[in-house]
Amino acid sequence: MSDSLRASVLYYWAQTLLFFGLNERALRAFQDVVRECPGRQEAWSVLGFLHAQRGELSEAVPAFEKALSLRDDEAELFFNAGFATQRAGNHARAMELMQRAIALDPKLDRAWYGLGLSLAHLGRHEEAVAKFREATRLQPFNPYAGYHLAAALLKLGRREEVLAEYLRVKGFDPKVSALMRREFEIDDREG
Repeated sequence: MSDSLRASVLYYWAQTLLFFGLNERALRAFQDVVRECPGRQEAWSVLGFLHAQRGELSEAVPAFEKALSLRDDEAELFFNAGFATQRAGNHARAMELMQRAIALDPKLDRAWYGLGLSLAHLGRHEEAVAKFREATRLQPFNPYAGYHLAAALLKLGRREEVLAEYLRVKGFDPKVSALMRREFEIDDREG
């Protein structure tokens, strides 16, 4: 069997394992794929995702970076790499990756949200507000973007806007709005 055929068979076997939810076996199979065929970008991407899912960020981030070195035109790949990088604590690099995802797909609400999270983490709350607003414009029913928008607004002392965002989220997500009420000390008479 030729090397490229073997790599293809391994890749489709790994995909099949993943399809059936056999993630442990799929992880090992994707590791075999990248050993056999290190230029297989989609295998590196899935490997990064599986490592991130397991909380193995020191393995996920390099896998995503390798996938990006092989193909740099997929917004979802930049988002996934940014998300893992953000979880690993490198917010400056996560911002770069999220910005690249947005450049490739300006409607990718998750990337706007992720960019807002990194900006907020770095104390750049005014910029974070703008990113969270865009995320909520693109996906109005994302309660977490609303929550973090309100948190950034609170850091800026913009209480009336916090209350408005709380009321908006309360209209479709009682659990997150209850969390907002507690954490942002919103009195029932206010909202």
